[in-house]
Amino acid sequence: MKNDSVTSIVVGIIIKILLTVILVLALYFVGRHAYAFGYCVFAQETMSSPPGKKVAVTITEDMSIADIAKLLEMRELIQDDKVFRVQYMLSEYRGEIVPGSYVLNTSQTADEMLGVLSQQDVKETETE
Repeated sequence: MKNDSVTSIVVGIIIKILLTVILVLALYFVGRHAYAFGYCVFAQETMSSPPGKKVAVTITEDMSIADIAKLLEMRELIQDDKVFRVQYMLSEYRGEIVPGSYVLNTSQTADEMLGVLSQQDVKETETE
């Protein structure tokens, strides 16, 4: 009888230790992934060094930001469409993308591409 209670206590402790180790490992890997994602969002790394490669893209009225991000990823202008969508949501260009044909460069940051896609460069030169 005493052996059964000692065995159940030991098994309970082992299970608690295993659950704690699994929880710590899960938190570590989730934290590592979250840090890498956040770094990509705020670091704004380019696909290539200047002068880069010019790529023509066409944005239509029916395209969502997810469609635009996938297009830019397929054209190798950005590394990750999910990162670009978050950059768009955090940028001053949110809701300002204008449909049209554009020439973007692989050496541009996401913020620079968003400025072109929202035609901010054109608006700034018109007001000067």
